[in-house]
Amino acid sequence: MATLVAGGAQPAEVFTAVADELGRLIGAETTSVSRVEHQSGADGELDAYITVVGSYGQVSDRIPVGVRFELLPGMVQETALRTGRPARVYGERLANGSHGSWVASLGMRAAVATPIMVEGRGWGVTVAATSQEDLPAGAEARMAAFTELAATAIANAWAEQELRQLAGTQAALRRLATLVAGGAPPEEVFAAATREALQHFGDGTARMIRFELDGSATLVANEGRTAPDVRVGDRWEGYPPNGLTTTVRRTGRAARVDDYGAIVGGESTVREGIRSAVAVPIHVDGRLWGMIAVGPENGPMPADTEQRMTQFTDLVATAVANAQNRTELLSSRARIVAAADEARRRIERDLHDGAQQGLVALALRLRSAAEAPQESEDLRIEIADVAAGLMTVIDELRETCRGIHPAILTSAGLRPALRALARRSAVPVEMDVRINGRLPEQLEVGAYYVVSEMLTNAAKHARASVVEVNAEASGGTLRVCVRDDGAGGADPLRGSGLVGLKDRIDALGGTFTLHSPPGGGTSVCCELPVPADAAQPDARPGE
Repeated sequence: MATLVAGGAQPAEVFTAVADELGRLIGAETTSVSRVEHQSGADGELDAYITVVGSYGQVSDRIPVGVRFELLPGMVQETALRTGRPARVYGERLANGSHGSWVASLGMRAAVATPIMVEGRGWGVTVAATSQEDLPAGAEARMAAFTELAATAIANAWAEQELRQLAGTQAALRRLATLVAGGAPPEEVFAAATREALQHFGDGTARMIRFELDGSATLVANEGRTAPDVRVGDRWEGYPPNGLTTTVRRTGRAARVDDYGAIVGGESTVREGIRSAVAVPIHVDGRLWGMIAVGPENGPMPADTEQRMTQFTDLVATAVANAQNRTELLSSRARIVAAADEARRRIERDLHDGAQQGLVALALRLRSAAEAPQESEDLRIEIADVAAGLMTVIDELRETCRGIHPAILTSAGLRPALRALARRSAVPVEMDVRINGRLPEQLEVGAYYVVSEMLTNAAKHARASVVEVNAEASGGTLRVCVRDDGAGGADPLRGSGLVGLKDRIDALGGTFTLHSPPGGGTSVCCELPVPADAAQPDARPGE
């Protein structure tokens, strides 16, 4: 056994080896190794359970590894653990306990249980049973001596398993943290966290459920086995009134169901293939946000599952909160950008329809006055000069309006607006625009200002001789790249408009990259996600 542990055997192999060796040593037909665990009951008291971790002989089929029993007074295991000494039982007393029917079906007539002590505590218990009238005299002493030696191997194997579990949990949390840091949407984070929970705590089904403010619940992730009518994104309904969802929402604490067949309304869960499950709450910013539930394929889960899952979900809650807060921040920034664009559009419209039209009307009246025959020549010249100056102001106002928000962008879309920018550019522009139809307004405005700002920089600061503009909408992404052959060396930290452009693109959920080595020109590329249903036909004149 020491060789087995030193060779890095899995804990399950070590526990099975202990059961095998014990059976051969005592001459028992059936042996088992069980781990003792404690769980807080409904009355607040700690209830004890044993979970089979290794078995040998006939019991391997009837009571497989993973089966869990409540430890009740009168059971031979309870006596051994309570007294700290081997306990022998035979005859009818052997059938006492929650697995008495199995003992009877196996035909066992006598058994000896020996506590497994690790670091002075009752870690678990071994049991050897026979169909004979009784086990040989001295079986207790031989089992105690063997178990004392085996306890070291058991402790080492268990410690190794806990280290592996801890390392696995830490690796899972690193993966989640990387996912959040990369800007993954909440739905992807929910699915990843649920997948990790299934991998580390169960082998059947794992679900993440969000509690809504209106009292309903939503299934936000599902991994593993599932029923056809269980769909992510749907309302979570039809669960047992005394099941996990209700209990966790009411208490804000972890909960378990060891047998759905024994609770009211649990039939549908059993039909789904889920006999038992454990759920732990997820608290985000001090509020009960939801829960993660895991259901195994076979038997109730170990008693320490709630504790282990709580440690996991405490950190998962941070990932969920970060992903959700990032989404809310992006949404908030997008709303701010949209509100600013709407304000600019309103200013442009007011200037065009109000002040600009009024100035044009005044200029026309002045020209009419200048042509009146009764006026002196000097007065006509002065009035004509005022009218000319007024038209200059109108032209400047039109340029200002165009800078605030280009009317062509609203009326015709991004492709004509970019071509208009190229025509007005002080630097020659080579443009390739592959965009069919209209895009969401915020995307068109964002892309327009990227090109506009870069053309302005190329003319004012870069001393460029040519600018290349490429824009394409395909595969659910709008890509815009602007490159010039100017002086380069653009630095957003010096307060240029590049910072504002990046903020705008970030707010729209896109990416913004800048490459501007000194003397090597400047290149700016951005990518913006286009919703699948966002394509619109080209606007008709006047629309």
